[in-house]
Amino acid sequence: MKKYLPLLLLAVALLAAMPGRAAGPTGSEADSTAWPVVAAPGVLDITQGRDADRPPHPRLDDALAELAAQPAGERAADAPTTDGLTMQDGRVQARLVVAADGQDAARAAVVAAGGEVTGALDGALQVWLPPATLTAVADSPGVAYLGAPDYAQLAAADAVSEGVARAEATAWHVAGLRGQGVRIAIIDGGFQGYTAKLGSELPANVVVKNFVDGQPDAEVDATTPHGTACAEIVYDMAPSAQLYLIKIATDVDLDQAVSYAIAQNVDVISTSLTFLNITPGDGTGRFAAMANRARAAGILWTTAAGNYRETHWSGTSTDGDNDNLHEYAPGVEVNVFGPGNGSAYQIPAGVVLSPALRWDDWTEVRQDFRLLLLRYNGATFDIVASANNPQTGLPGQRPTERLNYITTGGAAIYGVAIQRISGARPVFLNLLTPNRELDRRVPAMSLGDLADVPGVLTVGAVTINMPFPAADYSSEGPTTGPGGTADGGQRKPDIAAFAGVSTASYGTRAFSGTSAATPHVAGAAALISNRHPTFGPDAIRFHLEEMAVDQGPACADTRYGFGRLLLQLPRQPAGDRLFLPFVNRSEQRC
Repeated sequence: MKKYLPLLLLAVALLAAMPGRAAGPTGSEADSTAWPVVAAPGVLDITQGRDADRPPHPRLDDALAELAAQPAGERAADAPTTDGLTMQDGRVQARLVVAADGQDAARAAVVAAGGEVTGALDGALQVWLPPATLTAVADSPGVAYLGAPDYAQLAAADAVSEGVARAEATAWHVAGLRGQGVRIAIIDGGFQGYTAKLGSELPANVVVKNFVDGQPDAEVDATTPHGTACAEIVYDMAPSAQLYLIKIATDVDLDQAVSYAIAQNVDVISTSLTFLNITPGDGTGRFAAMANRARAAGILWTTAAGNYRETHWSGTSTDGDNDNLHEYAPGVEVNVFGPGNGSAYQIPAGVVLSPALRWDDWTEVRQDFRLLLLRYNGATFDIVASANNPQTGLPGQRPTERLNYITTGGAAIYGVAIQRISGARPVFLNLLTPNRELDRRVPAMSLGDLADVPGVLTVGAVTINMPFPAADYSSEGPTTGPGGTADGGQRKPDIAAFAGVSTASYGTRAFSGTSAATPHVAGAAALISNRHPTFGPDAIRFHLEEMAVDQGPACADTRYGFGRLLLQLPRQPAGDRLFLPFVNRSEQRC
C-alpha cells in the first residue's frame, strides 16, 4: 500500500525531543538505540513480493490516486488519514498546480466538485476536495497537476534553558538589554500548553495567530508542545521581547504567516521546521522568495538546519547489472535502516518510516524513478510500500517520491530501494529518511528545504556541554548545486547553537535537535536589535557571525558555519560604546 508523509512529523526541525535524540515523544518515534542490531542481508530480488501498482495518473500524485480509488466506506471522515493526508468534513486537503492561463477554470473546477480554495502560492492553489472528485478535478481544464500539500516537518519545564548562560546572554540582561521593543515571531506546528505558562515560562501577554485551514486562533494551543518549547527558549534569551506565536501546517500557511509578520512589524522570525522535496535544495524557489520579502521588510529570519545528518544518502544513480535498481555500492541495491556499520536494525511494529527521494531533473522532469520500502522475510525482501508519482515532462510534476508506512507484525529488517521506470541519464539522487538512521549514509548535503536559502540564518546544533561538539544528527551542508546537482552548492549552516536543553514543555526529556538551537539564535538577535535599534537584518546577522566562536576547521565550514553562538560580554557604557570590540574574524569569511 502506498503511503504519504504525515501532517507534522515530530522530528527534526520541529525537532521534538526524545532524551538526547531529535525525535518525538510518541511510540512511533521510538528510540532506535534500543533496537537489536543484526548483520545486513544481501541484495533485493525484485521478483518476489512485488505489489500490484496501477499505472500512475499523469496529473494526480500517488497518494491522492490511492485515496480516490478507495471505496467511500473505507475513507476516513476526518484528519489525518493513514496516508498522512488531512481530511476534514469528508474532504481532503490538496495542492492544485494551475495550468498556464487556467486560474479561473481551475477555481471553477474546485467549486463545481464541492471543494474550496483556501490559499495560493507560487502558481498553485491550496484546496479541499471530496475524494471521489479527485480524478475528475485532475482532468479538468485549468489544472496542470493535483498533489498532496507540502507539509512542514517540525525539527525538535520550570526551567531556564542552559543555553542562556552558554551564550552569555545573562550578562546582557544584567546590563539592561532584555529585548525591549523587539518583536519576535515563532512560527511552528503547534503551541500546546502555552496558556498555562503565561506569566512564568512565557511572557504574561503574547499574540497568537493560526493559519491552519479550518482552525481558529485558539487552536494554536493544540497539536504539539514543540512551538511552546521554542517560545520558552526565546523568552529565556530575550525576556522583554514581544512574542508572536503563529501556527502553520503547509508551505501556503508559512507564506501567509510571513506576510502577517511583516504587517505586524516583526523584527525576528524563528522557524524550527523544514520541508522535504519542495525545491531542488539549492536555495532557490518559493522559500527564497519568502525570505527576500522578509529581509526587505527588515526582518532577520532564523531557521533550523534539520536533523537529517545520519538519515541521509546522496550520490549519482548507478545500475551495474542493468536491472533498473540503483546500486548504493557495487551489488548493493537495498539501503537498510541501521547504525552505519554494515548492520541493520530489527525494527518493531508501530514505527513510522517516511523515506523521501528527489533528483536533479527539475527542468523537464523526464527521469522517472519509483521509491520502494522493503521488509526482509528471512530470505529476500518484500515490497511493503512504494511511491510512483508520474515523471513524464508534464507541468506540475516534480522529480520527487515520498511515502509513509507504519510497521506491522514482528520486528524485522527494513530498507529502501530506488527503481528506475524510464529515462537513462545518470542523475544525482538525494534520499532522506527522517528520524530513521540509514546504514549507508552521506552526511553532506543533508539540509532540509528552507535551510538552504541564502536569505535565512540557518542554525546547526551543538551539545550543551563543553567542548560543545556538533550534534551527530545536525544536518550538514553544503546545499546542492544549481538544479539539485552534485556540484556548486553554497556553504550552510551559518551558525550553531545549543541543543539538549531543559524546558517546561518537555519536562525531564531534554529538548534536542536544531529545533532547540534555533530559538537561542533568534533571542540573541533580539538582544542585538535592542542594543542597536537602527541595525537591519544584515547587520544583526554579521554581528552574530562575527561574535561566534570558531569550531571545526578554520574558516566557516559546513557543520558549524561561522561557529558557536556567543554574545560578547557587555561592560559599563562609555559614550556609545557598551560592548567590548569585536574580534576581527573577517579572514574567516571565505
